[in-house]
Amino acid sequence: MTNYFELFQLPIKLPIDSGQLTVNYQQLQRQYHPDNFAQATDNEKVSIIQKSAMINDGYQTLKNPIKAAEYLLSLQGFDVATEQNIIHDADFLMEQFSLREKLDDIENQNNVELLDDFHSEISQRKKQVYQQLLDYISQQNWQAALNQIYKIRYLARLIEQIEKLQEKQFAL
Repeated sequence: MTNYFELFQLPIKLPIDSGQLTVNYQQLQRQYHPDNFAQATDNEKVSIIQKSAMINDGYQTLKNPIKAAEYLLSLQGFDVATEQNIIHDADFLMEQFSLREKLDDIENQNNVELLDDFHSEISQRKKQVYQQLLDYISQQNWQAALNQIYKIRYLARLIEQIEKLQEKQFAL
C-alpha cells in the first residue's frame, strides 16, 4: 500500500500544508498523465492509469482534514472504516441528545435565523473537536484521536441535517 504522505513528499503530520499538497499533486499529475504515455504498451498504460488514479485518491484523501486524520490513524493500524463507531464519552452523548432535541425545537418553530445560528454553533463545536483531534494526534494518543473522529462524524451528520432543513426552509 502506498503511503500518501510519502507519495506527495509531505511530513506525516496534521494539519497538512494544503499549498504544498496541491503543488506536489499537480506535479505528479503532469508526470503521470496518461497522454504522456500514448506510445507505451498496453500493460504500461494500465499501470500509468492506476498510478494516476492513486494520485487522485491520495489527493482527495489528504486535502480533506477529516479524511486525512482517518488516513493517518489507518497508518497507525486502526481500521477507521470498520472500527466500532462507539463513543464512550457519556457527556458527549448527552450533548448530542440535547442538540438533536434543540434541532427538533428549531424545526418546529420554523425559524430560519435560529437555524442559521444553530448551524454556526455546531460548526464551531466541530472545529473544537477537530482541534482536540490534532492535539491527540500530536501526542500520539491514537485511541483518543479515534474517539475524536467518531465525535466529528456525529457532528458532521448533525450539520448535514441542519443543512437539509435550511434547504427545505429556503425552498418554502
